[in-house]
Amino acid sequence: MRPLPRSLDPLPDETLAGYILRLAHRLGTSPGAVAIRTGLTGHRKENVLFRVPIRFLHHLEPEQIQTFARATRLAPEKVSCLLTSSLAERYGPLSEKFTPRKSAARMVNDNAWLLTRTPRYCPQCLVGDGSQIQQLHGGSWQCSWRLPPVFACTKHRRLLRIGCPTCRQPVHAVELNGIIARPWDEELHPTQCRTTTAPRTVGRLQPACGAQLAELDGALSDELPDVHTLEHLLGLQQRLQHLLDSVGPAMTPCVGWLIPAADYFADLRALLGLVFLSWPVARPFAATPALAAALDHDAEQRHARATALRGRPGKKRSSRPYTDPPLDPLLMGAVLGIAERLLDADDEEQARERMLPLIHQASDVDYALSFYLRRKAWISFPMRIVAMNHVSHMAPMHKIIARGPIPKGGREESKSKGYSRASRSRLRGG
Repeated sequence: MRPLPRSLDPLPDETLAGYILRLAHRLGTSPGAVAIRTGLTGHRKENVLFRVPIRFLHHLEPEQIQTFARATRLAPEKVSCLLTSSLAERYGPLSEKFTPRKSAARMVNDNAWLLTRTPRYCPQCLVGDGSQIQQLHGGSWQCSWRLPPVFACTKHRRLLRIGCPTCRQPVHAVELNGIIARPWDEELHPTQCRTTTAPRTVGRLQPACGAQLAELDGALSDELPDVHTLEHLLGLQQRLQHLLDSVGPAMTPCVGWLIPAADYFADLRALLGLVFLSWPVARPFAATPALAAALDHDAEQRHARATALRGRPGKKRSSRPYTDPPLDPLLMGAVLGIAERLLDADDEEQARERMLPLIHQASDVDYALSFYLRRKAWISFPMRIVAMNHVSHMAPMHKIIARGPIPKGGREESKSKGYSRASRSRLRGG
């Protein structure tokens, strides 16, 4: 495959979809044409109605990486960095260790902990850094915006957006399960809303929304939470992004242990489900009254959806209302703040004191789901020490050994997985 006449260097933390949008804009052609020229054509069935398959957001085969690299004159390593699989080493919900799916398609499809349909975004980041190339083609559509735990922009001190302020629809809403909306539209700038706002008529695609999403003063147009709530959310986001950063700490404190970053995000995922399933038991752990009130409303809606699903015939999927992360950035920050506080225990004894009421309540609501959230393939080894006990046979707190029982094969497992116990003073550098 011949190289394209011109190319672009990827921006930091840029997605494959965002890179294609910027490259197509520079070449004066459509994203679909660029996708074909770079080998992103999928299988024959996927080309009947052209699309760039969702799995390409996450993973490309080695020969596909080589083809794309030749066409764009990029090093293969730079192409790999455009994929969300590059985040899997630190982000448990994309790791085969905690999400045991054998193919890229299975890892992406129906994985609520990767935002495949539409990203969140920061309007001010989309403006770019002021360089000539970003003035022309916009800033980066960031890979990390595809991760539910990334809900705020610490640089611009604001929550991310989840939709277009003009059409009120998710931005870049795709058809036919692709990663690029309107792939044959040559007119749209990479920072414009690509959502089609009216149904397609026979043989004719309706116009796109086309609203400009990049805003220098974007933070001023949104309703911000109160100062204490915003400061809490920005601090939480900064800590989580530090763990996602490839040069950030490889290990982090969790219930008195040091565990890998990927394990920590897996524990956050499990605790999110446990918090919603047991709500309002976890309410006292909310950082501010505003966050507690927001979760009251959301949890009520989740319980109602789960009840309705249980009452329908066929496959119920009644667990999804509890385990799916909120799209709303405020709600996501609120529930992750509670999960962080639960994990920030000095040791297993303190962690049990915090989590046992949630586990008991969750088991009363849905025992099977409560047990599922605490299974081996879902949480870290130290979390299993805290939550492994069968609820109906849970020993009284004063009879539980402070350091916790070691699960079967536990000492060898903790050593092989890189876990280690650490005192709070050591974690703080004391």
